[in-house]
Amino acid sequence: MSSDERVLFEVLYAKHNKVALSKKEMSQETGQSISTLDRLRKLGVGCAYIKKGNGDIFYPLTELAKYYTQVVQTY
Repeated sequence: MSSDERVLFEVLYAKHNKVALSKKEMSQETGQSISTLDRLRKLGVGCAYIKKGNGDIFYPLTELAKYYTQVVQTY
C-alpha cells in the first residue's frame, strides 16, 4: 500500500469506523448510484469488491483507497 493509499484508508476508516462499505454506503461515499455501481461491477470495472455467500456486496476501504488514487477525473 502506497503512502497516499494509507492516508486515504486512515481517513476513510476514521469516517466510517469499519473496514468495508455496503453498496449503499459506497454509493454515498462516491456519489455514484447503486445501479451505476452494479453496472460497473457487471462490466468488471470500478472498485474491487467482496461478495458474501448470501450475495451481499462489500467494498473494502483498502480497495477504495487504491481506486481513489488510481482514477484520474477529468471535467
